[in-house]
Amino acid sequence: MTNSTDEPLGKTTADTDHTKVEQVTIACACNRDITIDELKEAYPDRKKAILEKFLPELNSTMVHYDISSCLRKAHFLAQAGHESSELFYTAENVSAEIEKKNYGGYKGRGLIQITGKLNYTNYGAYIKQDLMEENRLKVEETKLATDSAGWFWIAGRSESLNIYADQNDLLYISAEINGGYNGYEGQSTSRLRLLKNAVDALHVVACPQLDALFTAFPEVAKFTYETFKLENSKAYDKPDMAFAWGYWHDPKSTMHGTKKDVELAKLGYSRYVELYDGLTAAQIKKLPVKRFGILRKDMKPHAEKRLTELSSTTTEKTPK
Repeated sequence: MTNSTDEPLGKTTADTDHTKVEQVTIACACNRDITIDELKEAYPDRKKAILEKFLPELNSTMVHYDISSCLRKAHFLAQAGHESSELFYTAENVSAEIEKKNYGGYKGRGLIQITGKLNYTNYGAYIKQDLMEENRLKVEETKLATDSAGWFWIAGRSESLNIYADQNDLLYISAEINGGYNGYEGQSTSRLRLLKNAVDALHVVACPQLDALFTAFPEVAKFTYETFKLENSKAYDKPDMAFAWGYWHDPKSTMHGTKKDVELAKLGYSRYVELYDGLTAAQIKKLPVKRFGILRKDMKPHAEKRLTELSSTTTEKTPK
């Protein structure tokens, strides 16, 4: 199915002397299959043969999991593209020994790299296939690699990520998939860069639904941003996502995937302290005992210490 916008996005010359103009409507990708040319624009580093192999499965997956609007598709392609390096990998590049030691035998597989025995069990139950033991390798194959990404998108977390794609919330989606902000910006296959590619490829700016998006969420930049703001994301209200924003941007952190920025580090750390102080003992007990290699009991002291150091006028500055 296709749909088109009411207003034409551009015009083309039609006659031999190039003086007359014909009006042409450019449709966004809502409620239709994406084309090979659009996928190539979204994933410019990948050869056409690989794109052609995945295109039917991507379209089928997006239909099945209601990734129907152009904005949902752009966010899905950005995340799947980053996790798979633009459809190049369908499994994490780690040895069998590491897979057994670090992942309990179930390393990341598929375009969004579902990880861990529980995810394999749940996804297998959903598609009514046994994905245990050697059968886990099926998730590397084109069909299940793509379909598993769609399943994770709507069922692998506490809420469907379609909700946050509708809100153009790249930070929250990235943190839900990655846990932190690995691969968020900087690389040609970063989540931010691939989202920009997909927004252009799928003609998202021509979508007639955008007015409703920007009316409902007036703080969302109209695709003119260089990054996304933590304050405008649901991640701002999630303690560990706020801490991660501080930790990834911290000039002294070894985490990769974002630029190092003192002010952004302070924002994330201060928000974590604020949110943590507002939790009840019961809520704190439900939090993971360790995140990002730091024990929970040490996370608030770490944030407070770094806030003090980062606020000092004589300490480190943001690297240029």
